Amino acid sequence: MKSIVTAELREHLHRRFADFIRSRKMRLTPERMAILDKALDLHVHFEIDELYKAIESEYRVCRSTVYNTVELLCECNIFHKHFLHENQAAYELYDDRHFHLICLNCGSVKEVRDENYSALFDKLKFPRFKASFVSTNVYGVCARCARKMRKTNNEEERGEIKGSGEQLTGRDSEKKHQIP
Repeated sequence: MKSIVTAELREHLHRRFADFIRSRKMRLTPERMAILDKALDLHVHFEIDELYKAIESEYRVCRSTVYNTVELLCECNIFHKHFLHENQAAYELYDDRHFHLICLNCGSVKEVRDENYSALFDKLKFPRFKASFVSTNVYGVCARCARKMRKTNNEEERGEIKGSGEQLTGRDSEKKHQIP
């Protein structure tokens, strides 16, 4: 998949991460920068295992290095962590205010950007608390799964039985299910 990150943004994020690492008096290693690059190349929401699999063929790093580096990337506000599916963490570029539509059936995640949502966030004030970001997840059933569910319900209403290879209607269906 082609990265949605421009060369200018990538360069800016490299400088930002390098400055952050140096401010922490940590070593700026090629592996850390490679983890940042691979994370930028992945799709919008990625998990640590996906990132680890993408990087392990080029660099000799352990899963904990990937995890710790992603946590550093979150601390310096390049990525942030979401819990889109139960306790499974997903990471995404810390870009703008949006919310997620999450299908309870297939697990798909769709990002939605809305000016009203952004405006609402701007108006929120919390005493003695400075919000960094808001994570909003809306759970339901996506259009594709809803169509599949309607089709399945229609088939059941017409008396079609999946896997039997035959359709039973009216009296035939009653005869088939009679106890001898």
